[in-house]
Amino acid sequence: MNGSLKKRIVISGIVSLMTLALVGCGEDEDAIFGSNGSNNITLTRFADSYDSQVSATAIARIDETYRTGNYDIKTKNLVNSYSNQSLNTLDKTILADKFEGRLEHKNIEVNGRMVKRPIFEKNTTNKLNYETTYKTLDLSGLKADSYSAGSTVSNSRGIITALNNYPKIPANLAFPTGSVCYIPVVTSERAFLAFNEKDKTGYTSLDKWINAAEARFDDNRDYRTAEFGVGVDNKQKAAQVMFFEYKNQPAYQYNGVEYSKDIYEADYVAKGSSNPNTNSLRGVVDCTIVNEVAADFLEREIKRYY
Repeated sequence: MNGSLKKRIVISGIVSLMTLALVGCGEDEDAIFGSNGSNNITLTRFADSYDSQVSATAIARIDETYRTGNYDIKTKNLVNSYSNQSLNTLDKTILADKFEGRLEHKNIEVNGRMVKRPIFEKNTTNKLNYETTYKTLDLSGLKADSYSAGSTVSNSRGIITALNNYPKIPANLAFPTGSVCYIPVVTSERAFLAFNEKDKTGYTSLDKWINAAEARFDDNRDYRTAEFGVGVDNKQKAAQVMFFEYKNQPAYQYNGVEYSKDIYEADYVAKGSSNPNTNSLRGVVDCTIVNEVAADFLEREIKRYY
């Protein structure tokens, strides 16, 4: 590795070393912009886990519904018994530069494809604005061959869907008319770290977490580590380890924070709006969050072929 990049730097507050771009779906001319003024939206994805009872893979359909003032999640087993231990649906602690608050499944506002979830500062009525707007793409007629995996991340192209994740489904099957995928565009007033009890690690210090995070890859990729303070008076210690893109692997970012004497691995949200790729000619477009029509189709075919 380049020795100049394998260094640890101490900085004040949260900074983005390299914001990981969210991938999205669809070219602009294909986007579906109608929302009909709805105050609820259901987002469906499919997930795998290991079913130890039968020593085989389990597959589940996961429907998340946001309504103004309400949130609901339903998990439906399709193949064997899915373990939802990896699902992180609890409310989260939020730490930012001189700020501590909570991101909760309440005070939700839904307007069409925009979901607002304010983050309230601890012990005050102050809040941060945080929202997700879901771009859309018509999947009608799309098959698994819409995605082409290249030898590297940079030369992979196309629209990746659950059809690519479940290759036993015949390649000639296509999404039916009315199928839509959703692309999350996240907008945040400030940069922050988010975590909850499911993110607690077994490390006894942040330094030990950093050492382990820096050793996650055994190849020659470059990385950079930053340490900084967050929370009330920036008294909470945090760190960010960034591995840069290497050969056919994308960039990876890991975040750790010490909170109430425990070490957590946290999600990082950058200030401003994410800029998802929406052009399949320029790169990979992620269309794995879908509407009910596409989800019903995928559920039927997964049950049939798995």
